[in-house]
Amino acid sequence: MVRSMTGYGRKETMFGALRLSVEMRAVNHRFCEIQVRLPKAYAVLEDPVRRAVAEYVRRGRVDVTVSIEEEAAAETGFDVNWEVAGQYVKALREMKERFSLSEPLSAKDLLLMPGVIAEQEAKETPPEAVAEPLLSVVREASQELLLLKQKEGQKLEEDLKRRLAGIVSWTKEIAQHAPGVVEEYRARLMQRVQEWAQSVTAEIDEQRLAQEAVLFADRSDISEEITRLESHAAQFAEQLEQDEAVGRKLDFYLQEMNREANTIASKANHLLIQRLAIEIKTELEKMREQVQNIE
Repeated sequence: MVRSMTGYGRKETMFGALRLSVEMRAVNHRFCEIQVRLPKAYAVLEDPVRRAVAEYVRRGRVDVTVSIEEEAAAETGFDVNWEVAGQYVKALREMKERFSLSEPLSAKDLLLMPGVIAEQEAKETPPEAVAEPLLSVVREASQELLLLKQKEGQKLEEDLKRRLAGIVSWTKEIAQHAPGVVEEYRARLMQRVQEWAQSVTAEIDEQRLAQEAVLFADRSDISEEITRLESHAAQFAEQLEQDEAVGRKLDFYLQEMNREANTIASKANHLLIQRLAIEIKTELEKMREQVQNIE
């Protein structure tokens, strides 16, 4: 099955108080390149994440962004520094006695005093504890990415098959006209010679005319090019059915088909064959643009 190199995948889940988010963007690239961005505290998980993504990617560049954030929760507590609070109470009582203050001391007053309460620091979850749930989310995002790449790949495959069918049809049409090229040339040559003979008193060298026809036939013979073009088209179609990275192979066969079409257009001294060869070259160029996006 043909896969596109472009796609997008995103998944997230909760692991305790942590929100694990994974986002992937895939674009065209000559090789397989996976770039992973992780929070600094979890950088040790970069290689495991890259290996997990590589199970779903055969070619192209994939940018993987991992976010690990702690949710703000009501569970966040605080600690009371009772020793500091006791010192405040003792000091306030002494101040009341010394200055004859009648205002009562409340718990609220104590809570507002610096150093009496302190918010508990969130304990950082170690990377090894996050590894398994994170890799699970990575695989889910990779599966979503793969699904989009396969859908796009199916559209590319349908387009390539349609264009390839046109090329095969034009190639057969060229093969049908190729044998008549030499005969048409021989007929045109004889007509010109006869027209020339009417204006001069010279004897026509039949043997020389035959040699000229043979030379032309040799120069304009495109049977080998037609055979190779048909063979490359068949191999291209076979590659479209392979369940592997075929982008480079497809590009190679397109180059070979283009080479044969060029040769046919230059060798065949025949207007219809040249027109058909140009049609083939035009379709091959469109196909090559599509193949650049295939794994």
